[in-house]
Amino acid sequence: MASILVVDDDPTIHLIAAELLRASDHAMVEAADGVEGIRLFKALPVDLVVLDMLMPNRDGLETLLEMKALKPQVPILAISSGGRVSPASYLKAAMTLGADASLEKPLRLDSFRVTVDRLLASPSALRQAG
Repeated sequence: MASILVVDDDPTIHLIAAELLRASDHAMVEAADGVEGIRLFKALPVDLVVLDMLMPNRDGLETLLEMKALKPQVPILAISSGGRVSPASYLKAAMTLGADASLEKPLRLDSFRVTVDRLLASPSALRQAG
């Protein structure tokens, strides 16, 4: 069983993640913004982070950079709906800054499940391929 930190200000994302993760016997910890996400990331053992790029208080790119500096071995799945620009712009920046995978919102349960499983199974292989 993996411990997955979901950092997103959208309650719908938390519901989608909870549905998938409970079905896969994973534990989920939730944070509503980057500030809370960093606090939990520092305090808890985490196997994977699902991180939104657009959030209040601290955006996803800044949060990603700090998480990678603290624990570079923990894979991060960047997610975004794009806001005022295309989601691809934020996700490309996230991948450049160290995210291990990315998905556009709205999340589809099947692609979310496959991506989470891949990251948990072989994060170092994905980083080398990415």
